Amino acid sequence: MDIRDFDKISPFIRMMRIKKATAMSGKWRDIDNVFTYIAQGCAEFVVDGNKYVCDVGDVIIIPPYKTHIVRSLGNDPLVQLIFHFDFFERPDSLLLKHQNVQESEENITISKQETILNGQVIIAPGVSGKRYERKRLYLSMYKEFNDTKEARSIMLKAYSTLLLITTLRDNLKGEETSTLKDQDITKSKSWMHIENAIAFIEAHYDYDNLSNAVISNAIGVTPNYLTRVFGDFLGISLHKYILNVKIEKAQQVLTIGKVNITEAAEITGFNSIHAFSKIFKTVVGMTPSEYLNYVAQKETILR
Repeated sequence: MDIRDFDKISPFIRMMRIKKATAMSGKWRDIDNVFTYIAQGCAEFVVDGNKYVCDVGDVIIIPPYKTHIVRSLGNDPLVQLIFHFDFFERPDSLLLKHQNVQESEENITISKQETILNGQVIIAPGVSGKRYERKRLYLSMYKEFNDTKEARSIMLKAYSTLLLITTLRDNLKGEETSTLKDQDITKSKSWMHIENAIAFIEAHYDYDNLSNAVISNAIGVTPNYLTRVFGDFLGISLHKYILNVKIEKAQQVLTIGKVNITEAAEITGFNSIHAFSKIFKTVVGMTPSEYLNYVAQKETILR
């Protein structure tokens, strides 16, 4: 990826997610570019045998088809602000193939390397004054992603282009100093409650009664409060976020190929296959059967 590429092309956003984990270790391989901003905690990324340690405010961009290991470091929960993007639009653009392949790590040679330029892994440091700006841009973009307003795709291109261009510039310049105060909104109590809610949803997405009341009771806040702050910060209702997580998990288990559609519905907490299929099509843009056909075609191409 070169910063000059943006004179001729613009990014197309395929998926966005806010991911929180108290302890994380796994291996993934994606079909698109993955932008990750570390909002809290610290993580180690291993790509092509190179190790990148990312702290709060750091950004890492991983190119398509790069198998990468992610491990959380330290005692703080790891919060990642993520979006997946391509440089071309296609009918299956909202599909996310993000599979934890759980491969052996014994033969990986790890060498410390801070930056790789010229279209490889991109690293940008979380310099003071820019952390809040990156976070603010991402959250604004996340609201737009979950909305259905006119010109949504244009707004997503604008937000993502700004995030990517500033990240690439910081990658080229390296560490900078700034006198701007880092106004970290994610250290507020409201944001902490959102993170706790997200973590609970990730751990209990298979509940068939995963409701606002259940989640708010588990994290120690009132349902009305949780509904309000979730909408204020993320621009999406709590109910819609829960459904998005459930369908994302369903995509993952269907992609692995060890379960059928009915089993995928049960695993993700749906009592009705009809409701599962309807919501799946609303979120993904195709039915579960069409998605399975798409996955099969992709696997054939990759072979």
